[in-house]
Amino acid sequence: MAKAYQVSVSKVNKKQNIIQPGVSALSTRALAVKIVQECVESGQSLSTLLPLYLEQIKPESRPFVQEISFGVLRWYHRLNPLLAQMLSKPLKGKKKRVHYILLVGLYQLNYLNKADYAVVAETVNVCDEHKQSWAKGLVNAILRRFLRERDILSAELNKSYATRFSYPEWLISAIKNSWKKADRSIESILDAGNQRPPMTLRLNQQFDRNDYLLQMTQNDIAFTESRELTLVLDKPVAVEKLPLFDRGAVSVQDGAPQLAAELLSPQPGDRVLDACAAPGGKTMHLFEQQPLMASVTALDVSAERLRRVQENSVRMRIPPEKLILMAADASAQDWWDGQLFDRILLDAPCSATGVIRRHPDIKILRRSEDIFALVQLQEKILTNLWKMLKPGGILLYATCSILREENDHQVLSFINQAVQADKATEIIIDAQWGVAMPAGRQILPGDQNMDGFYYALLMKEQGKERKEK
Repeated sequence: MAKAYQVSVSKVNKKQNIIQPGVSALSTRALAVKIVQECVESGQSLSTLLPLYLEQIKPESRPFVQEISFGVLRWYHRLNPLLAQMLSKPLKGKKKRVHYILLVGLYQLNYLNKADYAVVAETVNVCDEHKQSWAKGLVNAILRRFLRERDILSAELNKSYATRFSYPEWLISAIKNSWKKADRSIESILDAGNQRPPMTLRLNQQFDRNDYLLQMTQNDIAFTESRELTLVLDKPVAVEKLPLFDRGAVSVQDGAPQLAAELLSPQPGDRVLDACAAPGGKTMHLFEQQPLMASVTALDVSAERLRRVQENSVRMRIPPEKLILMAADASAQDWWDGQLFDRILLDAPCSATGVIRRHPDIKILRRSEDIFALVQLQEKILTNLWKMLKPGGILLYATCSILREENDHQVLSFINQAVQADKATEIIIDAQWGVAMPAGRQILPGDQNMDGFYYALLMKEQGKERKEK
């Protein structure tokens, strides 16, 4: 078995950028067409594709490419059936590129505040850029037909949740099964996943809060405070424009994952494991909250993703001797030195159904069969890491999922199966956010303007009593 290894910045290979000839010469719309098609047909996420393409074009062109790429994928399960109503037969083979050109055009006509005539003209021109000049008449006819028949076509799409809210049928069923008895309606949960997420900041508590807020005001960056150290910006800004960003005074992180460090509550001298740690936002927050920890082992299966943790640690001025980066599988033990941890944060691999508003491609890339495999993997990792926790130690189980089989059902099953010698006792989370579940606490998308997240706090000890936190 190959040994896991500690990673330094020099040992993590940088991703090889795939330079696409002619990308810089494409218009923003033509490039968005290419990205959307590649995401849908290759199964690669926007998080992977966008950096490769955007770095090859001018900075001022990037926001519009992102807007269209995210937008088409957010509304893909509505736009695709909409297009099918107007096409006499599907576009296949090399002609499939025209299908995506039409989706990009329909997205702009539906959701962007741009002149209809300009959108039609520019979308028709994209055909030339992709060597599909034969389709210019077709594209023009389809887009103009939509403008004429918009109300009739849209009414048909509103008859089902799948095309009304743009979700795959299996995911709607999964969400209904988890939340059919909830106070929140299914419609509101689906709608929340389609909203544009805010840019949220985490203030480093090692800096003076009042001074930082003053600097934000002086730099004309409008914000609201959702919590003492959490700022929600009125509109996104480039990170380099944030005061003292390069010195680690602030980090970009949604309000929901900001709760992890507070819940885990590491103490001076603690030896902490952050499992599935990349890109490292929670790891850095642990150091901000408790600089006197003995060490944090940041574990992730991807050495490439651990490079992000390393980069963040440099910006945040984390003492290198206190941060151990390990590229290894959290469900295995070949990386572990045998020393037990005082605290473990397990941000488990999950369906990511709670962060669809930030990653709309999840609705396309995720499959129903993935959920069962993820539940099995979560159970394997949780059982494995539990063996590495000291008696009296605390493990925080977290996901960015809203499906109960990954969350409270998973935790209850684990508590019931834990052997007597390593009894898992739940620490009840008493909080003003989210809703209490049979085990743990769940935030649904949009609650207090946060992403969907789940947390459960477990202590390793004997006894069946439930602790209070």
